[in-house]
Amino acid sequence: MKKNIFGLTLSEFEKLFVELNEPSFRAKQLCEWLYQKNVLDVDLMSNVSKSLKEKIKETFTIEMPQIHKISESQIDNSYKFLFKTHDEQFIESVLMLQEDRATVCVSCMIGCPLKCAFCATGSDLRFVRNLDAGEILGQILTIQNFIKEKNLAKKITNIVYMGMGEPLLNFINVEKSIEILISQWGFQFPHTKITVSTAGITDKIAKLIEKFRVRVAVSLHFIDDTKRSQFMPINQKYPLGELVATLRRIELSKRDFITIEYIMIKDVNDTFLDAQKLGYLLSGIQVKINLIPLNPTKSFNHEPSTEEQIDKFIKYLWSKGFVTTVRRSKGKDVSGACGQLALKNK
Repeated sequence: MKKNIFGLTLSEFEKLFVELNEPSFRAKQLCEWLYQKNVLDVDLMSNVSKSLKEKIKETFTIEMPQIHKISESQIDNSYKFLFKTHDEQFIESVLMLQEDRATVCVSCMIGCPLKCAFCATGSDLRFVRNLDAGEILGQILTIQNFIKEKNLAKKITNIVYMGMGEPLLNFINVEKSIEILISQWGFQFPHTKITVSTAGITDKIAKLIEKFRVRVAVSLHFIDDTKRSQFMPINQKYPLGELVATLRRIELSKRDFITIEYIMIKDVNDTFLDAQKLGYLLSGIQVKINLIPLNPTKSFNHEPSTEEQIDKFIKYLWSKGFVTTVRRSKGKDVSGACGQLALKNK
């Protein structure tokens, strides 16, 4: 089986070309064709020698996940993409369009091992495997081409690792995909426009921020270990106290912050006392808080908090000086909202 070279880093290409007895500068050329010019056909790479083209075609393949289905939301300006991988598995990504931005939400796993009760990916799907860097980047490049073809926006402005899977449990491939995204030889994408979501894999959070200075969003959702372990089993391995202590130790510039994601579930975590405890828990940490009304899933028998309760919750946090917003999820009608990716429309 031929090795897929889409998703290799510059250093990996350099090593590959040494093995092919080719000069190392060929590595940068190939990176530019793949990641900057979006050219996947070796025959169209004009500054690559004919002999090298033949070597590449004989030995390697250049592949990305293929679009299987696109579902366009009828209630907001968003699209859900169902991709098929080389081994006949499926993943989903979401494009969310606003006046001044085009955000792509990418998956990093097929399924998810975390089994968060309120998330369809973890509760309704079995975990199959990690995606490699090329499969992660392929979602982005394919959606960029879709945007261009449909004249929906000039370009992707934001990338969020908030699709299927826990990014920090696929750290090697997520790390590699980010390196390719932000490098001068790669996509040249701004690091400040990339956000990686995590349920709280504490030993990887600081490493990710220190290495790439990307944004991190922590799926906190509960303010005590009992409830968090009940709804998010990962809390048993990475308990709340350890997670918050990790966030306190991270050194951020004055302009940087960590995003805290907090799903609002009626009569579960939305009382005024919950708001007070959340404020106390996060005091002294540079955070921005996103309150997310629960999105319905088949297997989670709870309702979102009322607008009245959300309003009380956010006003308390405002009074304590926390930058807090209510995040209205897009793509609900095509099961593309936060926590809804479960391959329903396959």
